[in-house]
Amino acid sequence: MSRFHSIVSRREFMKGLGLAGAGFGSVALVSPNYHDIDELMSSSDASWKRPWYVKEKEFDHPTIEIDWDMMKRHDGRLQGQAGYTKAQYYGKDRVVNANAVGAPLQKARQDANQSGYRLRDDALYAGATTTNTIQRKPGDFGWAGEFNLAPTKTPEQLGVPKWTGTPEEASKMLRAAMRVYGASLVGYGEFTSEIRNKAVFSYEKGGANSNSYIDKWPPPESVARPIVYENVDIGYETSTKLVIPTKEMWEVSVSTQGSNELFRRSPAWGGFANRNTFMNVGNINACTQNFLRMIGYQKIGVVGNATPNQDATHFFAGGAGAILNGLGEASRQQLYTISPEYGAPGRLYDFVTDLPLAPNKPIDAGIFRFCHTCQKCANNCPAEVISFEKEPSWERPVVNGKEAIWTVQGTKAFIMNGPGCSLWASESGSSCNICWGECTFTVNHGAMIHDVVKSTIATTSLFNGFLFSMAETFEYGQKDPESWWDLELPFYGQDSNVLSRHGAYR
Repeated sequence: MSRFHSIVSRREFMKGLGLAGAGFGSVALVSPNYHDIDELMSSSDASWKRPWYVKEKEFDHPTIEIDWDMMKRHDGRLQGQAGYTKAQYYGKDRVVNANAVGAPLQKARQDANQSGYRLRDDALYAGATTTNTIQRKPGDFGWAGEFNLAPTKTPEQLGVPKWTGTPEEASKMLRAAMRVYGASLVGYGEFTSEIRNKAVFSYEKGGANSNSYIDKWPPPESVARPIVYENVDIGYETSTKLVIPTKEMWEVSVSTQGSNELFRRSPAWGGFANRNTFMNVGNINACTQNFLRMIGYQKIGVVGNATPNQDATHFFAGGAGAILNGLGEASRQQLYTISPEYGAPGRLYDFVTDLPLAPNKPIDAGIFRFCHTCQKCANNCPAEVISFEKEPSWERPVVNGKEAIWTVQGTKAFIMNGPGCSLWASESGSSCNICWGECTFTVNHGAMIHDVVKSTIATTSLFNGFLFSMAETFEYGQKDPESWWDLELPFYGQDSNVLSRHGAYR
């Protein structure tokens, strides 16, 4: 059992929670009444009880099939959003001119005073963009805490032993802490040799999206750094590499919730709906970094899309960790991972730590099986880039005569045309994201019928076609943006009570 609570003051402990002296954002707005780590671990935020119909699978055997022999480390610079990637399929001229094509369309909507493009709509998005910049840049402490703005003391500096406990106790403790910092779902996995050598990106995305590298590929390593392994005890970063220790470590997969009602106002509010999922990532990242630092462990990786000098720093596609570590299942749309609790809207991140944790198993809630029948996202995709195939495939799709280079090998998946999606959004003058709001699992939680439907989907596939058609009949999906202004919604427009089981929240 931990002795941490008996030798660290409450003030120092609250610093470890990231709720004192952090000096930015909304970290200091709320101070939960936890007096020590043992009290934190006994809180309702510590445990994770899934709906009864969610079944566990064997480790490394999620509902989407994986062939580790086929898989290799994907180059994180080759994203569907990257100018270089898009140019391989649609040509440089079209890619470079895409925003110029879309801008007049956007202005015409504004000039016509269309719903979703009026002044207050634009102001809502602009305000979120400001907050988003604060949260994603100063709020991010770097790959392994190098840019920590307000570091907590380490156990050595405090003159006390580091926290110790069983992996189960550690898992419960870290989930409780991250939930109180703003995380929605938190899952764990062993950082195995397969994950290290097959799933982790060989390069970060970094600034590789820029069109300036279409004719100068690859970009310099100062723009998008390689992710390497070294025989060191502490992870670190330089201007040209990101380093993970070769010693035993554990993965942490985390999701931040999105707002169903914002995604339902896409494409006009697609950009704002996307921004909304970033609103608290700076706090989660900074607070978790300092919490682990104070109890004697390290956090390597970024919860958020940017470090101070980079655009995006990720271990691997967030869906991989989320699926393997039990947060959710793969989808037809491919980019989003669907969880039983939240559906599609949300943001996924991963980091590793040397705090020993108890792994979570992949889950089966019938979600990916349902996607085989349901084509709602594909039916509503204006760019027509989501697969209509009845079965997933090991083969990578061919676009304009060239095989897909933006997607990972080794999964039997429905593959979305990422470059086509990104290009359509630019040329249409919108951020789109229609598919997120159209997903059959993007539902609110007040009506009991949704739990009945989810449990039916998890239990049998016999009614999948009927349930898909009912979602179409009841017109779940896009709504007039103007109607949003009359809604009274929870904080951030997100239902944070979905996982609450104590304190009379449900």
